[in-house]
Amino acid sequence: MKKILFLFFSIFSLSAVAQVDITFQVDMNGVTGFTTPEVNGIFNAWCGNCAPMSDANGDGVWDLTISLAPGSYEYKFSYDNWTGQETLVPGSSCTMTTGIYTNRVLNVSVADTLPVVCWGSCEACGISSGPYNVTFVLDMGSSGITFTTPEVNGVFNNWCGGCAPMSDGNADNVWELTIPLNAGTYEYKYAYDTWAGSEALTAGDPCTVTNSGFTNRSLDVTGTLVMDTVCYGSCLGCGVIHVNEIEENQFTIYPNPVQNSFMIQSSSLVKSISILDNTGKRIAVPTVALNNNVQVNTEALSSGIYHVQVVTAKGATTQRFVKL
Repeated sequence: MKKILFLFFSIFSLSAVAQVDITFQVDMNGVTGFTTPEVNGIFNAWCGNCAPMSDANGDGVWDLTISLAPGSYEYKFSYDNWTGQETLVPGSSCTMTTGIYTNRVLNVSVADTLPVVCWGSCEACGISSGPYNVTFVLDMGSSGITFTTPEVNGVFNNWCGGCAPMSDGNADNVWELTIPLNAGTYEYKYAYDTWAGSEALTAGDPCTVTNSGFTNRSLDVTGTLVMDTVCYGSCLGCGVIHVNEIEENQFTIYPNPVQNSFMIQSSSLVKSISILDNTGKRIAVPTVALNNNVQVNTEALSSGIYHVQVVTAKGATTQRFVKL
């Protein structure tokens, strides 16, 4: 019996030692209409007001220390027994999305005082990481498919299907949707009618990324963005001809890879030049004299893969180049 009791108390003692103190802090200075913030998570069964926070010095930053065993936890800040709660942006650096719920995520290993975060944000108040309004623009005019409503599906909405429908206000078959996203890199693609169909994208195209056999569009968010119109299933606009599709309309660029500049040599007079990044977004290029041989300055470009689109009297073609 003594051995059993000793084993019981040893296990109990180890369990108690395993817990560590985690101090949560939230800045409520931009929030009105509340009395007491609270911490709700899987560690307290989302209990409501059982974990009230305090603001001893009245500076608007509320805190609470909770003892937790090492592990991973979902949680969020709310106030007044769930009268109000944070709205967190899916895909943010401090969140995870399960089904329709987006919560903060915390990995506990040692005692810690978490950084002060602004209500509803992964950052401190005054430090902007978004959310930024990102407008997706999709041309369905050349898709050749029968559909009712296109949609945007991505990691930011857990590939949810019909939860992000696009609209076409002027009935020109160019569909749009604005989604608030925090700064970061996201995978997404266009589909329609709750995954009744979706784009077939080509691995290696400049706006795509391939992971675990799935090829999706890639998007880097650094601020408010209205994306260039793209054709369904393409990184470019409808009607833009890819290189090698019309042999007589080809041009050459050299050198490639590129350091500070490259030359465009065309059999036809060059009418315009555009550079597209890996999302298909157009980047401003310095004004150049347009003729059959054009030098393009690339000093302002970061290292990476780009496309140059050249328009002549015969049409438009694109070629890929690498900026060192």
